[in-house]
Amino acid sequence: SQALGKRGYRVVLVEQSRQLGGRAAKEARLPGLSAWIRVVDYRESQLRQLKNVEHYFESRMTADEVLTYDFDHVAVATGSTWRRDGVGRWHTHPMTVGEGMEVLTPDDILGGVRPRGRRVVLYDDDHYYLGGVLAELLVDEGYEVVLVTPASVVSEWTVNTLEQHRIQRRLLEMGVELLLSTAVVRASAAGVTLANVFTGLEADIAADSLVVVTARLPNEKLVFDLEARRDEWGPAGLSSVRAVGDAWAPGTIAAAVWEGHRYAEELDTEVDPDSTPFRREVARLSVDP
Repeated sequence: SQALGKRGYRVVLVEQSRQLGGRAAKEARLPGLSAWIRVVDYRESQLRQLKNVEHYFESRMTADEVLTYDFDHVAVATGSTWRRDGVGRWHTHPMTVGEGMEVLTPDDILGGVRPRGRRVVLYDDDHYYLGGVLAELLVDEGYEVVLVTPASVVSEWTVNTLEQHRIQRRLLEMGVELLLSTAVVRASAAGVTLANVFTGLEADIAADSLVVVTARLPNEKLVFDLEARRDEWGPAGLSSVRAVGDAWAPGTIAAAVWEGHRYAEELDTEVDPDSTPFRREVARLSVDP
């Protein structure tokens, strides 16, 4: 909306909640991530200066409403939802979860839901920052947390951001029990069954609740609903519908910001879909004789 507004488009920003920012605003409330609110604050301040951008809060947009209004283009930035069935990098099919075991996702925790009981198994098959941050949050609130991950270290991908050592040290200092190279294979009221990723050897541990940080699915219903009614676009004056950010492919907050900016840059322009939409620096190496 900010980039489109600066290009001179008249923009109608429809927000489902009372606050702009999506997942960035929610995750900024987690331990150690307060600086992320700048992602939201900067854009809100810029939007307030744009008279051609309208805001509508607590509004859920449907295909019927889109086709009723006189929109030329629709960008669907409805985000994504964390999976509850355990499917991620390790599990390609849903895990077996019996009656009596509570399964929560990051969306639940960010929405204010808390595990029942005190002993929580947190299964991190996402391998970025969120699993470790949620473990820290729950420990701060008095829960006993066992972090289980198929990787050989916690938050494995943060090796690339030079944060992994500090994350694992922080969790150990807080008393989080780390079970590495281990996958959750099933759960029931009796607890959680784990398996070593190398040997397959299984073991059962007690748990009151299971928090799964695995994969996400795009919230793409609005896009599909509109695509199914493409024959109505012309009479409604609608030229294009496109999912952006996590609604297209769940990724990082930085990737969602970049894709939103790219959408604004490319709107009403001729773009080769096979071209690289950014410049690449090609380093030339020379060796002295």
